[in-house]
Amino acid sequence: MWQDLYKAAFYYLLKLGVPQADAEDIAQEALLSTYLNLDGIQEGKLKAYVLTAARNKYIDYLRKTKKDMTVSIIDVFPQSTFSEFQQIENKEVIKKAVNKLTLNEQKLFYLKFILEMSNEEISSYLKTNSNTVKTMVWRLRKKLKEYLKEGEKS
Repeated sequence: MWQDLYKAAFYYLLKLGVPQADAEDIAQEALLSTYLNLDGIQEGKLKAYVLTAARNKYIDYLRKTKKDMTVSIIDVFPQSTFSEFQQIENKEVIKKAVNKLTLNEQKLFYLKFILEMSNEEISSYLKTNSNTVKTMVWRLRKKLKEYLKEGEKS
């Protein structure tokens, strides 16, 4: 369980643009923080807590090093997480479609399709209602489908 949470936090930090060595350290700190606060975490919200802790530790790291916070575009898309996109052979089309999304939409895309988080986990992470997340995911899918159709035409 802890190894899965570590991997989720580590890959999440890499997607945020954190260098690999720093991502390893920050993910480890996030897990330590989670372990120390385990009693206060609601059941079923452990993954969301770890990702939030990782994000907050990254922000602390940026403050200490006084770097600008940037979010990199998602570069690698594991084929196994694209159940509805498996028909598309060209990953470049998907990358272009995701690049057209806003940063918040890219974050939602990453949480839902790369980390395969449930709507409840995402709502806990984003501190919003589960139904709002459901609507956001539906709109995201609709937007991606439009972008993918545009990409196929060109």
